[in-house]
Amino acid sequence: MSRSASLVPLVHVHHRGHRGVDGIMRLIELASHDDAVETTLTTMCDELAAIAGVDIASVYVREDDRLVMRGNHGFPPAAIGATTLAVGEGITGLVAECMRPVSAAHAAAEAAYKHVPGLGEERFPVFAGIPLISGGDVIGVLVLQRRERAFATDEVTLATALGAPVTLAIERRRAAAVRSARLQGLAQVGGSVLGRATVVATTTALANAPLDLDRATTRLRDDLGKAMRRLGGVDVPAVGAALDRFALALCDQRLRERLLLATQQPTGLRSVAKDYARTPYRLGTAGEPADHANEIEELCVLLGDARLLRPGAIWIADRIGAFIAIAAVARGASALVAGDAVSPAAIAIARAAHLPTVSDVPGLFGWARPDDLLAVDGDAGTVLVHPAPSDIERVRRAAR
Repeated sequence: MSRSASLVPLVHVHHRGHRGVDGIMRLIELASHDDAVETTLTTMCDELAAIAGVDIASVYVREDDRLVMRGNHGFPPAAIGATTLAVGEGITGLVAECMRPVSAAHAAAEAAYKHVPGLGEERFPVFAGIPLISGGDVIGVLVLQRRERAFATDEVTLATALGAPVTLAIERRRAAAVRSARLQGLAQVGGSVLGRATVVATTTALANAPLDLDRATTRLRDDLGKAMRRLGGVDVPAVGAALDRFALALCDQRLRERLLLATQQPTGLRSVAKDYARTPYRLGTAGEPADHANEIEELCVLLGDARLLRPGAIWIADRIGAFIAIAAVARGASALVAGDAVSPAAIAIARAAHLPTVSDVPGLFGWARPDDLLAVDGDAGTVLVHPAPSDIERVRRAAR
């Protein structure tokens, strides 16, 4: 028999259907959700109880010097938020204090035990507590309980590993709370939207021209076609003129030649936006020179944006002109937000496409980051960075 024939396949894809693997993958997914902390942690506790095979799974979150139950499987729902312990109080508090896993075959028999009225935990005496540690400090405690059979060492090891996605979920909410903000800008186009932020780059950030200029240009022609299909029936002169300017720019041979040269220059797109944008089109110029310069700069940004600004996202930019608005309509952006101005042509395009738009938002880039959750109210001109659960639900209701 040949050596190759005797080899046993080493690659095995673990498909859905294994409770443990599926449950851990689900925990990782839940950690990134933006629901209320109690909702997320309670759903995670349901998964934890199934994976570990326990009757009770609880997550206590450290809030100042108190441990507050913010998630649970197995106890009455009223226990969530109402059950609290001081750090060092009870066996759960001992876990937080010593920052090590603690287990007990009969928790009530231990000196550190503290009875919590109304829980009924005496029915589940077998206890394992896992500290949830971040940055060298305990930010919570994961508690598993069952009726009988003390936790073996390998079970405590598994519980410790299961605490990692729970820690991540708590960390994300703490980070979001630190950067939560309500920013007030100018309402331009109405509508309420909840979505993730994607940042429209600048030519400074996009120093290099696209290596495949033909492919990038084709993408923009596709964008123009999609925008024209959506906006072609709109009887607004500013919208039609903007679409014409976009088409003229894509046909401008001098601009294409300049872009091809830019691929060989260290300043790349910046040089195109700076030098070429301030000269009139060979095919004619519409609008003020400053508007023309801004639109050519936006075209360069769209050509050079390798990330392909995502559909469904809230596009945020320093300023927004007609070309960015056309691309946003074509690619299915959910809203436009500018730290500075939005041009009249861009507002006309956004209004025709029913695209919520807010301009002149102070501190936008001091608070918002790529992929941050934003709630945009185009009627009130507000932008919420990492909105509270109540605001999230309000926007979702408005969207429905």
